[in-house]
Amino acid sequence: MALTQSSVSTRVGGRADPALVGLTVALVVAGVIVVFDTTYFRSQAAHANGFAMLGRHLSSILMGTLLLGFLSRRRSRTIQRGAVYAFAISTFLLLLTHVDGISHCANGACRWVRLGPLNFQPSEFIKLAFVALTASVLTSAGARVREWRYGIFPILGLMAFLQLILVMQPDFGSVVLLGLLAFALMYLAGVPLYKLLIPSLPAVVLGVLAVKYEPYRLRRFLCFLDPWEEPQGACYQLVQSFRTFALGGYTGSGLGSSMQKSGWLPEAHTDFVFAVIGEEIGIAGAIFVLLLFCAFVYRGMRIAYRHPETYGQLLAAGLTLALAIQVLINMGVVLGLLPTKGLALPFLSYGNSSMLATLATVGMLMALSREVRER
Repeated sequence: MALTQSSVSTRVGGRADPALVGLTVALVVAGVIVVFDTTYFRSQAAHANGFAMLGRHLSSILMGTLLLGFLSRRRSRTIQRGAVYAFAISTFLLLLTHVDGISHCANGACRWVRLGPLNFQPSEFIKLAFVALTASVLTSAGARVREWRYGIFPILGLMAFLQLILVMQPDFGSVVLLGLLAFALMYLAGVPLYKLLIPSLPAVVLGVLAVKYEPYRLRRFLCFLDPWEEPQGACYQLVQSFRTFALGGYTGSGLGSSMQKSGWLPEAHTDFVFAVIGEEIGIAGAIFVLLLFCAFVYRGMRIAYRHPETYGQLLAAGLTLALAIQVLINMGVVLGLLPTKGLALPFLSYGNSSMLATLATVGMLMALSREVRER
C-alpha cells in the first residue's frame, strides 16, 4: 500500500508541529532525569564526579539542539539533494570503524570512531542517511518503483552494502533495523508485497545462519528461549532485567531508589534503561513513557500522510519508523520479547551519538511539518 499524494500545496516557513515539539521537550527532559539517575554512581566511580556523565549528556543535547535547529529550517527538496552526500560521508565514517588506530572497541564490538576528543558511533547516523537516500531513490523511480530494476534492486544493494559493514563490527541490531526500514519504505512506495517476500526469504536464511554459527548470538537466542537455563551465566543480563522491572510493581519503588542500577543490572544507563524506569516508576510509569513514544510516532506518521510531496511522505514515514522500530526492539529486549540486541532507547539512553541522531530526526520531521497545511 503506497503513500498517496495529498491535496495540499507545499509551504515553507510555517510553524513546526507544536505537538511534536512538546513531545520532544518532554522526552528530552525525561531523558535528563533518567540519565542522571542511572549514571550518578557509575560516574562517581569512573570519574570521581557524579555529574561528569550527566554533563556529557547535556552537551550532546546542546549540540543536538543546534543540529535540530539547522535541519528544521531546511526544505524537503534541500534534504533530498543532500541525501547522497550525507550517505557518502556517513558510509565513510562507518568504514573507519574497521581502521586500526581510529576504531574504538568496547564489549567485543568495534562500533565507534575516535577522532581526537571526539568519540562517536557512525551507525546512529547511517540510519538517517539511508532513509533519506532510500526515499530519494524510490521517489525518483516514480511509476517504475514496482519494477525490480528501479524500485527494488537499488535499495537492496544499498541495504546489503551497509549490512555487510555493520555485521563485521559486529552490530546485528542495526543490521536488522536497516532491513526492516528498507522493506517498509519499499512497501510504502508501492512495491507489491509478493515482490518483497522473494528477497526476504534469503534474508531470513542468512539471519538464521548468522545466529547459528556465531556463538555469542546463539547464546543470546537460547537465553531468549529459556533465560532461566543459565541465570548466573550467559543469561545473567536478561534475568536481571526481568528482576529489575518486576521489583517496581505497579507504581514503582520511587524515582532514584533503584538498587539494580548500582551494579546488578549491566548497561543500566544505556540498553537496559527501560528496566530501571520500570523499577522506579512501575508499570504505570513505563506505560506512560510508552504512550509518549506512541504519540510521537502518531505525529510523525501524520506529517507523512499530510505532506504534499512523495519524497516528504517517504522521508517522514522512514524517520518515524526508524525511531519506532528502535523503541520497540529496545523495550522488547528488556521485557524478554526479543533476543538481546545492543540498541539504545531514543531520548532516554545515555549516549552522545544516539542523542544527536535522535534530535536530527526530530529536526527533519519539524522541517517537513512546516511544509504541511491543515486540511
